[in-house]
Amino acid sequence: MEAAKTSRRTPAFWLLLLLSLPAWAQNPGAQLAQLRQQYPAEKAVFLDYRQELTVEVKGDSVQVLARHHYDMLHLGPQSAMYAPDQVYSSHFNRLQSIEARTLVPAGNGYKAIKVTEFKDRFDIRPGIFFDDVRVVKFGYPAVVPGVRTVSDYTVRHSDARFLLPFQFASHVPMLHAELVITAPRTVRLNTKQFNIPAGKVTYTRQEKGANVIHRWAADNLPAMPNETDGPELLYYLPHLVYFVEEAQVNGQPRRLLGGVPELYNLYAGFVKNLDKQESPALRQVVDSLTAGARTEPEKVARIYYWVQDHVRYIAFENGLRGFIPHDAGRVYASRYGDCKDMANLLHEMLRLAGVKSYRTWIGTRDLPYRYADLATPGVDNHMITTYEPRPGQYVFLDATSKYTPYGMPSSMIQGKDALLALDGEHSRVVPVPVMARQRSRTVDSSVVVLDGAAGLRGRGQLQLSGYAKVNQSYALDGLNPAEEAKVVKGLLERGNNKFFIDQYAVHSLDARDQPLTVDYDYRLQDYVQRLDDEVYVNLNLDQRYAADRLDPAKRTLARVNDYHQTNLFRTEFEVPEGYEVAYLPPNAEGRADMLGFTIRYSRQGNKIIQQKEIYVDYLLLEPARFSQWNTVVDQLNAAYRDAIILKRKKA
Repeated sequence: MEAAKTSRRTPAFWLLLLLSLPAWAQNPGAQLAQLRQQYPAEKAVFLDYRQELTVEVKGDSVQVLARHHYDMLHLGPQSAMYAPDQVYSSHFNRLQSIEARTLVPAGNGYKAIKVTEFKDRFDIRPGIFFDDVRVVKFGYPAVVPGVRTVSDYTVRHSDARFLLPFQFASHVPMLHAELVITAPRTVRLNTKQFNIPAGKVTYTRQEKGANVIHRWAADNLPAMPNETDGPELLYYLPHLVYFVEEAQVNGQPRRLLGGVPELYNLYAGFVKNLDKQESPALRQVVDSLTAGARTEPEKVARIYYWVQDHVRYIAFENGLRGFIPHDAGRVYASRYGDCKDMANLLHEMLRLAGVKSYRTWIGTRDLPYRYADLATPGVDNHMITTYEPRPGQYVFLDATSKYTPYGMPSSMIQGKDALLALDGEHSRVVPVPVMARQRSRTVDSSVVVLDGAAGLRGRGQLQLSGYAKVNQSYALDGLNPAEEAKVVKGLLERGNNKFFIDQYAVHSLDARDQPLTVDYDYRLQDYVQRLDDEVYVNLNLDQRYAADRLDPAKRTLARVNDYHQTNLFRTEFEVPEGYEVAYLPPNAEGRADMLGFTIRYSRQGNKIIQQKEIYVDYLLLEPARFSQWNTVVDQLNAAYRDAIILKRKKA
């Protein structure tokens, strides 16, 4: 690809664009002053964000030529962070031409400084073994407040089924965003709108000769927020998904997309030629794994765990190879593959074991779509295998999630739709369940005693199950002793920053059907408070969620949680000789749908036992429920502040 080519736009086009701008836009100083007043806290603003698409039927394919035009005005000194820019291309979207320039104020107009250096290379991303995506990187010169940076590039999409959504908003305010699609009358388009406020986007349709021109435009959209633990951008970004439903190809109507049947027809073509020849080595492995298995689910679990343990997940994207798995025998021989490779290997191994399973396409929770709302390749970004032990009962097997036990889906696909390949022509959409909080438990039991004047000494055991174990197993995987000690300390830390582990032992890291267990001894210094003949001991050593109030005045986005969970703590405190219990905190409780707790105190001889449960029961916490969350957090903090009071016995 050449680094830069002449723009396809004619001088008349640029004159028309200039005349269409407001009068103040032709005066750089007035433009900058007005927009700084309008957006005092923003670094930059898009004056124009435009895509013009032309749908073309070429031979037996439906293609799209997309022209992109982006014009950003820089308002403040920090906008220099937007000086570097880049454009992506791949097998499905070939970059045809690109040019970019900085417009520097000069009197009542602008002087253009062209970008002269474009660096074209493969996009190297962490965790991607090979990716055919290329990136052209460049930098705008002379970026200071008041300049405009403008890019124009053209991309050819070789298959109209793989188009990207149009975004009406961005990380900076958007003065004008516009999508124009020109298509032959014989092409039927469809669109789906997401997160677009009523009346904000206008649509016009114009027939011109043999074509139809569709136009969507929006003005004055604010910058999109970015908040910690917020949902992915597509959950709240105003955007339009457009796709070709049908086109006349070689004189005959061809259905491209529109519903699940059309989407599955596309996917079925990707896997129809797989595993035509059985691998003897793979069959031998399957036979050895299933020997002695008493039930079919036991066979499935053994094979599932073998793939998790022996095939390394490495992302591999190369044109259609981003969608077509390798044969199972090849993946077995190489011992690595991406999600679709591992899903197909697992599917083939189950077939060799006489077990029916389904190749399954699915979108992770990064994507907000459901098949009922949208049935395009943009709904999916992952592939797994599904086992049906009884009609209507499904076990979702994600071999890329190394520590996820049999019977649980990986946490990132909970609540999503799964598209099951029943055979070459038929499919079924089924929901993936959200795992109940009881499936992911943190259970901590410890015995503590006074240690010197102001410290505690304790011995305990921590058990993690479900997704709590999955996450921690990844954190501990492959660490050397020093690194492991640091991770374990972070896992167990409590009380204050003077927490020290004297010894610990980790058990059942690789036993997926058993909790991950950590036995530990620890010391906690400068924690106990003394006043005259009284000693104050707070048994709430772990105070999770204490600082977790959500301010609805500052936070506008929902908050994402990885999984529902239950946390159980049992702390046994030995009352030292010579002391009596002067005060025992009352039991406490606070409950809402998404968060709740109970704290109970009891006495057994010279021991005080605190039992505490805290549960979290949401995947997406909407701002409308922040007040309920905060109410429970406030109640929890009040309970956290309550301490046992010991008083020295009188002689």
